[in-house]
Amino acid sequence: MWVYLVSLLFHILSAMIWLGGMIFYVIVVMPVIRNPKVKEQKLTLLQLTALQFRKISYILFLLLFVSGLGMLYTKGYLVQGQFVSFFTSNIGYMFSLKIGLFLLLFLSSLYHDFVSGPKTFVFLENDPVMFERYRKLSGFFGRFNLLLSLGITVLGILVSRGVSVF
Repeated sequence: MWVYLVSLLFHILSAMIWLGGMIFYVIVVMPVIRNPKVKEQKLTLLQLTALQFRKISYILFLLLFVSGLGMLYTKGYLVQGQFVSFFTSNIGYMFSLKIGLFLLLFLSSLYHDFVSGPKTFVFLENDPVMFERYRKLSGFFGRFNLLLSLGITVLGILVSRGVSVF
């Protein structure tokens, strides 16, 4: 029982920090760096906040994964007899969708954080066309990750309440 509660607490807190951080980034950080008063520091602020959030993000991904496994284990869904019946149930399908979206989020975040984001700053000084292309690509993946995270959150809430859309 205690393992489940600790796993649940870490899962909820990690999801809150991840999703809250992304929303904070969109509604606070982005408007601040667009302010003309910080024009000279704009890109430095963007890069430093992105790098800091990136460090936190992958710790949160690990916590979400481990705590999710902990909850499944303590509920008995990873036991051989329950494993197949759980994943072939309506809630199991919802859970599988949630895990699939989580994996897509993880891969999308890897691309955003280690390819498109860094290339944006590489092309900043020497290639305005490539800079603009990667800036737009990074913005797309950032918004895509936020929407995926919201979808995963909704699925998590529905699954935890025993509600299935299948």
